[in-house]
Amino acid sequence: MFTLSLHGRNLRIIESGSGGPAVFWGCGDRESPEAIVRLLDGRNFLLVAYDVGDWNRAFSPWPAPPVFGSEGFSGGGRETLDWLCSDCIPAVEARFGVREKLLCGYSLAGLFSLWAFYETGVFSGAASCSGSLWFPGWQDFMHGRCAPPGSRVYLSLGDREEHTKNRLLRGIGDTTRAQYAALQADPHITRCTLFWESGGHFAEPEKRLARGVGWLLD
Repeated sequence: MFTLSLHGRNLRIIESGSGGPAVFWGCGDRESPEAIVRLLDGRNFLLVAYDVGDWNRAFSPWPAPPVFGSEGFSGGGRETLDWLCSDCIPAVEARFGVREKLLCGYSLAGLFSLWAFYETGVFSGAASCSGSLWFPGWQDFMHGRCAPPGSRVYLSLGDREEHTKNRLLRGIGDTTRAQYAALQADPHITRCTLFWESGGHFAEPEKRLARGVGWLLD
């Protein structure tokens, strides 16, 4: 594993095989890039895991009120995206010479990955695994958006995630289905899927991510 610090953010990079696309994964410092690579043994890709300190700030595309407790979302996703495009990607390209770039993320990082995919046109695919598509304003954002030409998107959700007492989170199933329908209607999308996992939000996140990345690599 190769480690690098860029403007206060840490990268953990693992090269599996050679000549594959770079998969950029926004994660917490306790999540394991090695586990993802191990689950995808034999696949050619470069996993670029970038750590963030404040999850709610770094992965929220715009400000939103609290959902759990008193902590809201300050909308620092733009700052994270600027760093990703201006600092992280050029550094990875210069060292590893990658051509194709993909995104993946889990929970709020899954929402961020899908948002970054739409916002930049830099990435040819994204995997949003149990993505926080309940996020206020997401339905308004996704309607009328066009993906980069020739791209692909993987969505997944646990089959128990929409069965919750939280009114906002209860809408995750319908919003994810609506997102999938929007992808199916987008002429720029060559391939998309919505995969239903077993269990709730916290069930085997690394396996869910590995399934999403594996689908993108197929």
